[in-house]
Amino acid sequence: MDAKTSTQSSRKGKKAWRKNIIVDDINSALEAKRERQVLHGDSIEGDFVIDTEGSKDSKAPVSVLKTTEILANKSKVPALVSRKSKQKVSKTRANKLMVLAGRSLTDSKHTARVEADGLVKGSNVDLWGAEEAQDEAGGKAAQTPATTSNTKASRAPRTLKQDPLRLHTQVPDDDVVHAGKSYNPSLESWKSLIDKEFVTENDAQMKAQALEQERERIQHLVDTLHDEEEDEIIEEAEEAEKEPENEEEKYRLSVNARTEVKRKTRTRRNREARHKQRMELEGKLRDLKKQLRDLGNLSAIQNEVEEKASMQKTAAPKKYKKHSKHEVSFKPIEVKLADELTNNLRGVRPEGNPFYEQMNKLQMSGKVEARVPVRAKRRYRQKLTEKWSYKNFK
Repeated sequence: MDAKTSTQSSRKGKKAWRKNIIVDDINSALEAKRERQVLHGDSIEGDFVIDTEGSKDSKAPVSVLKTTEILANKSKVPALVSRKSKQKVSKTRANKLMVLAGRSLTDSKHTARVEADGLVKGSNVDLWGAEEAQDEAGGKAAQTPATTSNTKASRAPRTLKQDPLRLHTQVPDDDVVHAGKSYNPSLESWKSLIDKEFVTENDAQMKAQALEQERERIQHLVDTLHDEEEDEIIEEAEEAEKEPENEEEKYRLSVNARTEVKRKTRTRRNREARHKQRMELEGKLRDLKKQLRDLGNLSAIQNEVEEKASMQKTAAPKKYKKHSKHEVSFKPIEVKLADELTNNLRGVRPEGNPFYEQMNKLQMSGKVEARVPVRAKRRYRQKLTEKWSYKNFK
């Protein structure tokens, strides 16, 4: 009897056979269907339609812009619709709306409408009508004690007619830039500006030069006055030696000196005259030094002189106290020379600094305190010491 032969089954299972199934035609058909849905949409009646009306398009092709064609090429498949979020209303706003709608049991609909329209502070008084006659007794309001007075003024206050208070610096009312400072000024305005600035600077320089010469002269007199005094002392000693000794002074009864009127000698008179002259010169020197210190504050001194002159005629107006001990910063000269003038904007060189000009105006008007730059100094002298660590290497 022959042995039974066993047949071997296939090694591939069901999953392995599924992987090798060819579905390209199915995928291409599905892709074509999706493309047809995107371009033409889903047709309810099917893929074939019986045309009973005919074509309405014209035979001549209509030219369409490329941008219109791109914008018109939209998908027929509707977009995804997101859930619409409800518009949130706060509880306060909801209560107000309920009151306006008349659905509130506590608040009045008319009161809410009046508040919404802005008529809460309205009154029934005719503003343009005749004044109402008030009671002499004042009614209930007069009997109630009030913290403030309600007396109506019978006349205007005196301060209403007075000028406003000015600060310590007088700001010129006509604050208009001179025509000579233009980038292309006329010859007359430019010359007038040059003359004006020259007169101002020349006066200041001449005053400073005169004060300096006077100070040098007084200092020279003070220095030479000591030499003259020494010469006078020597002459006085020589005259005292030449005077003969009186015999009566040798033999006198009283121990105390005899009181008698001594006449001043010529040397003593000259010394007193020189001393008086010296004191006068020193006083002049002090005044001159004060004038030199005040030379920088020339504008303030001129304002003070004008105020004193005006005080003699009328009473000086009330003014505020001075902000600080420093005066307004010096405003530089803004004048262009003949070679700097130009007739076009391309060659214009800016003159001055708008920041410094605005700062000068604020200081002149007293709105900003006048200050000077102060350098920070050491609070103690720097001490230099030599470390002893160098001895470790000896």
